[in-house]
Amino acid sequence: MGGGKKGVQGESMKIPLFEQVLNYGGRVWWAPLIAKEFERFIEKGDRVLDIGAGGGWIGENISIAKRAEVTLLDVADMNRTNLPLKVYDGKHMPFPNASFDECLLLFVLHHCEDPLQVLSEAVRVAGKRLVIFEDTFRNPFEKFLACANDWISNSPFFLANPFKMNMPFHYRRVAEWEDVFKKLSLKVEFKKETKHFITRHVLFILEKK
Repeated sequence: MGGGKKGVQGESMKIPLFEQVLNYGGRVWWAPLIAKEFERFIEKGDRVLDIGAGGGWIGENISIAKRAEVTLLDVADMNRTNLPLKVYDGKHMPFPNASFDECLLLFVLHHCEDPLQVLSEAVRVAGKRLVIFEDTFRNPFEKFLACANDWISNSPFFLANPFKMNMPFHYRRVAEWEDVFKKLSLKVEFKKETKHFITRHVLFILEKK
């Protein structure tokens, strides 16, 4: 769920049934599952930018677990937390260089029309490291599964306001991401490939050189 998605600014339509689904799926189940994979790389009190934050639940987990100063960034207001949110144009992040200790890009880049532009901006505003979690694949069938899962998992947001969800399915293989990071002078500090149900995921912890 995340950034670089095109859409109309403003608060999304909130339908009670969808809100219940989002709250359970996002806050109760998904956010703790994902946050525990990388929270050890966040230091207490760090300034963290959650890019393409969607409902904001993962950032909320990190703010509580690490007492971190978390800011949410997205192209539309889908925030379901009390964390501060900045809405931006999906291209130019409204922050000075190195404004944050870490930038989170959690299942975001494949939603972006221009993933490299978003990634480059994240590198600019991050002071220490980037945390990237992405769907990935090894063959056409796994790519199909990633697309199907992405559509299903984002359907509550899409149904609440279809103009706020961008679904270009810009997935990359692990080696392709590593080539991108090398060109941006990012060092892979940690890498872990996982599988959640039907889809393959990869976590990268990247340090700025």
